[in-house]
Amino acid sequence: MLKPAVQIYSLLPRLSLPVLALGVQVFFVLLILAAPASAQPGSPAQAWQDYDRALQLIRAGQNQEALPLLERALMILPDNVHLKADYLVCLVWTGAYDAAIAYYRRHRAELQPVRYVPSNIAKAFYEKRDFAQAKSLYSLARTYDPADAEAFKGFIYSCCRLRDFLSAYQAWEEGRKRRLIPAETVNYMEVFLLARLGASSQAQHVAVAQGVKDPELLASVTGDQAVERLQWEEVDLAIQILARQLAQNPENYRARSDYLVALRQKDRMAEVLEQYALLERAGQPTPYWATEAVADAYLYLKRPEQAVTFYELTLEKNPSEPFKPRMGLYSCYVELGQWDRAAEMLARLAEQLAQTQRLVKDKKAPVLLHKRYIDDKQSLVNNQGWFLAYQDKLRQAQEHFEAALQEAGLNTAFRSGLAQVYLWRQWPRRALEEFQVVKTIDPLDKGALVGQAWTLNTLNMKNQARALARQLYARYPTNLHIQNLMDTFRVEDSLFFSPEIYFTKEFQGATEYYAVGSLEVPYSPTFKLYTQIVRQYISSEFDRGESLEFSWDRLNWGYDWIIHPELAWRQAITFDYTRGRDLGSFTQLRWWPTDPLTIIAEFDSFSLNVPIRARAEGMRAKTGLLALRYVASDLLEGSLSFGVNWFSDDNLNPSATLRINRQVINHPEVKLWLGTEINYLRYTDQDVSYFSPLYSYAVLFTPTVHWIHHQRYDTKWRSSFYPRGGIVKEHKESVYPVAGITYEQLFNLSKTFGLTWNVSYDLRVYTGEYTHVLGTYFTFRKYF
Repeated sequence: MLKPAVQIYSLLPRLSLPVLALGVQVFFVLLILAAPASAQPGSPAQAWQDYDRALQLIRAGQNQEALPLLERALMILPDNVHLKADYLVCLVWTGAYDAAIAYYRRHRAELQPVRYVPSNIAKAFYEKRDFAQAKSLYSLARTYDPADAEAFKGFIYSCCRLRDFLSAYQAWEEGRKRRLIPAETVNYMEVFLLARLGASSQAQHVAVAQGVKDPELLASVTGDQAVERLQWEEVDLAIQILARQLAQNPENYRARSDYLVALRQKDRMAEVLEQYALLERAGQPTPYWATEAVADAYLYLKRPEQAVTFYELTLEKNPSEPFKPRMGLYSCYVELGQWDRAAEMLARLAEQLAQTQRLVKDKKAPVLLHKRYIDDKQSLVNNQGWFLAYQDKLRQAQEHFEAALQEAGLNTAFRSGLAQVYLWRQWPRRALEEFQVVKTIDPLDKGALVGQAWTLNTLNMKNQARALARQLYARYPTNLHIQNLMDTFRVEDSLFFSPEIYFTKEFQGATEYYAVGSLEVPYSPTFKLYTQIVRQYISSEFDRGESLEFSWDRLNWGYDWIIHPELAWRQAITFDYTRGRDLGSFTQLRWWPTDPLTIIAEFDSFSLNVPIRARAEGMRAKTGLLALRYVASDLLEGSLSFGVNWFSDDNLNPSATLRINRQVINHPEVKLWLGTEINYLRYTDQDVSYFSPLYSYAVLFTPTVHWIHHQRYDTKWRSSFYPRGGIVKEHKESVYPVAGITYEQLFNLSKTFGLTWNVSYDLRVYTGEYTHVLGTYFTFRKYF
């Protein structure tokens, strides 16, 4: 645009009343000449001198120096409209856009009719990104002077910013036909418009044909060729174009910024940060689309704290399009576990969408605005559902996605979200059905295919899950979710080692140490060999004055075999490895016929898993178990088991246990389960030295509290409390209250390493006598 002084004086000859304009100029000159040589400070004459001096400075391009003179003149001549107009223009050209806009609004009625005001104050509104007001003012300026090239350009720029390309084209066509605008400007704007409309190749052709030489515009057109490829999802071609441009000119910072975006779309996030570092070292300002790509890269690379900084920077650079940066901030807050801030951001997004909805109701609203509104609405609805799921509010998330699908049944994002919620609610078969529907709608939906692979793995379809994962990895090797999927499967199929140590001390009674080391060697995803070395020592001191000690050293060799997705078989041979005797066999069959129901049957011919008082007397047993576990959902589960111990002294010990657990508090960090356990057991022989009542039953209240201190990606730190209390009734004994508590901590440090430890206290009853029991446990899990 022209400088204010040049504009002011270049516009004066175009007035519709040239004689009047000449008269005004003569009047100003006469007033100045008639003023005394030494005008008094604060006098009108001094004000006119200040005004004249300010105009001279403006002509010299010294707008900042002219401002104090204009302000001083306005104090004496507050009603001079042209003085006000020149002051306003000077504010604009010194970059004081907020002050200019505020001044214009206070004096709109006086200033708007001044012919050179609308075009200049429009620039202030444009720079402050109020493109609608800028468009209106540039339109008014064009009615004052159809030959105003700056107003012509400003109007088209504003229309393009508003995505009103039809109005922009009509203005350009009018300027071309009327030939009031210089041909050079018309040609320039034709190239610009073609580029903005996505026809960058044609824009380049027109630029060559019309002789447009502007290097900045030509560089922009060349860059737009790559951007168009990005818009058409031809990302590889865009990367080739941009790489070629950067090879020709490494200082092409527009191309490097677009290169960031292209790399981000290919999930090459480490390279995004490398390219941004080059921009930073060059000291070049980074456009908002590049800072948004950098924010995405930090979030993708599990660095949400840095991502927050760049999303906020993007909002500062481009406040007119806040939806995507705000959605990015929401994702960061979710990763950081800042649930209140995430909820607040979703509320702001919903408010923003409501404002957009009012705009799209206008029939004249651009089609692209309608499309963006629909896309943003679907994105918000989808993320609202996932926000519930991330907080483990899975029932509400299920209802949310089901309601969304009632309105948009073919929306794959909604259906994938519902499928994932089904999986987390312990309904993998239902989840697989939904993922298969998504695959039918869009076979290339990689998010749904990743979810399908997780579901297949959960359903013990291990080979199918890994085959799908390999296909996805071959197609999208840089996708973080697919990398995570592959890493998890590699861990599952790797060597596994875990030691476990137990200690139990009864006051007065038995003392036991138990240690077992387990090693798993996978042969295939569905078949694993394992071995266990067991060391068990127990001693006892009872009122009868005896002290007994027993120890066992066992070696277990066996395998885990998923015969069918619904049927798994665990088999082992056990023996005493120090003496080469006491051969035993362990068999377990696990049948999973439906999502909620699992049936387990097992038999151990040499079991040391018998009641501690019997074990303290050296008892071992043949053990049988039949268990039914029913998981109604993530909020409710129960089990019923029947067991029997055939002791080595021919005593028979049948038992039955019923457990029911329901979640009543479900916060992302704190969860409370209320549970009940009813246990009944019998012994056929009471004439033995260990605890062996005719019958005994217990009713216990068993709540569970989980407190998650930290959870991010593959790391987790959780404390758990397992209090218990109730009553016990034995044959020929009264009803006794009993209680206990276990405190446990779990640490997952990575996918391949975690540890757990706990301590416990119980108040037990044996034949009417209370016993205090302390216990502790430690294990770690390591995948190689």
